[in-house]
Amino acid sequence: MPQLLMTGLAIAIALAGSCLVYGLLKATVGLRLDQEQEYNGADLSIHRITATPERETNW
Repeated sequence: MPQLLMTGLAIAIALAGSCLVYGLLKATVGLRLDQEQEYNGADLSIHRITATPERETNW
């Protein structure tokens, strides 16, 4: 029985920590792109790279 309780406690701690990190990221840098960035794609909008050479632009 103690093993089951400790497993439940470990799961609860992991869940609480994950929720905390999620909330901090959402509050500080955000988790979603705006519509224009979504349309262009994350590679181009955030990382300034493309998957294909013909779509490369000069930044």
